[in-house]
Amino acid sequence: MALGKFPPIFTLLKYILYAGDDDGTIPIPWLNLNGQLGDIVDRADGSDVPFSVGGETFHAHHAVLAAHSSVFKTELLGSMAESAMPCVTLHNIDPATFKALLHFVYMDALLSPIGGSASSTSTTTGFFESLLMAVDMYALKRLKLMCAQKLWESVSVETVATTLGYAKTYHCPELKSKCLSFLMAESSFKKVAFTDGYFHLRQDFPLIIEEIKKRIKS
Repeated sequence: MALGKFPPIFTLLKYILYAGDDDGTIPIPWLNLNGQLGDIVDRADGSDVPFSVGGETFHAHHAVLAAHSSVFKTELLGSMAESAMPCVTLHNIDPATFKALLHFVYMDALLSPIGGSASSTSTTTGFFESLLMAVDMYALKRLKLMCAQKLWESVSVETVATTLGYAKTYHCPELKSKCLSFLMAESSFKKVAFTDGYFHLRQDFPLIIEEIKKRIKS
């Protein structure tokens, strides 16, 4: 090997290590905004709005919540009673669901149920159903679609009618469309029609049943 010559791999490493010097620029590290926000999620120091949820206290920041949700913006920065409260108490959401909501707001990522550990399908589905209700309440469209995808991944003959009801209740047309397509498949409908979920769908969502009948006729 000639003096001063390096194998290709060493040449590549030299370029990576000294690229900033070679082209006359100062290397600038990548921005890790999600990681930085993750360092302050549910931290008491520096927070300015505590939430009491199911006996647990969560710490957050007015500006971060308001930037992601128009509902939070109205409640926390507007003239509503919550904006003047030293601690906001939430009665219609459980701690695990609110923790997942905060995790998304600060990290732009979906938190797995039970802290990411293995869990039963019914537990997982229940978690995302609760989260779907919460994100509809707080107008978090991106997180709603993430929940919808998770619910869709676990859809079966036994659960599709119930999931369809959730999609209708919590204003998720994307999930509703997927469920209707699944239900209307010839091999599925005859089985779904005899499930408890479909019985409740007929009682609680007559407009969806009318839509299904129209599809059958067409």
